[in-house]
Amino acid sequence: MLLRLEAISKRFGRDWVLRDLSFALDRGEVVALLGPNGSGKTTLLRLMAGLLKPTRGRVERGGRVLFLPNPPAFHRHLTAREHLLYDLAFHGGRGDWRGALVRFGLPENLPLAAFSSGMKKRLALARLILLGPDLWLLDEPETALDGEGRELLLKVLQEARQGAGVVLATHDRALAAQVADRTLELGVA
Repeated sequence: MLLRLEAISKRFGRDWVLRDLSFALDRGEVVALLGPNGSGKTTLLRLMAGLLKPTRGRVERGGRVLFLPNPPAFHRHLTAREHLLYDLAFHGGRGDWRGALVRFGLPENLPLAAFSSGMKKRLALARLILLGPDLWLLDEPETALDGEGRELLLKVLQEARQGAGVVLATHDRALAAQVADRTLELGVA
């Protein structure tokens, strides 16, 4: 089991965002989180990643976890090459950074300040492939991607099935139907 949530609840002040949610994820599974804005999708991903602590309940994680926020966070003055080299040195990973840049159609020496939102999302996908985490937590990975970028995303998600588990939050029900083994529908509390 890569991920298990037992009766998770999260409150901010007096407002409950999530209540008594239980969930489990195995390797090779893709699960889509669906729901309107404010339903707790990003909060749930942050709980799964260990970036937030639940108000009640318990989270168990197995293996290495990588959370891809929306928008992805990068240092704007570094290049794509510098980001990937840093990630490989700091986190460890597998793969060729130069090949990843070519695969995702990214320039090597352009600072990220000059990247479009879609290019930053492609860099985040390249990072996932290079680092090879066991658990992928993706917050709206399809936003800002053009048609070609979306095809790359679909291929990356298929590759993840070979040994990782994926939880992705999305508003795109067509994407969820295309890639997810199951969905978890969240409502506004």
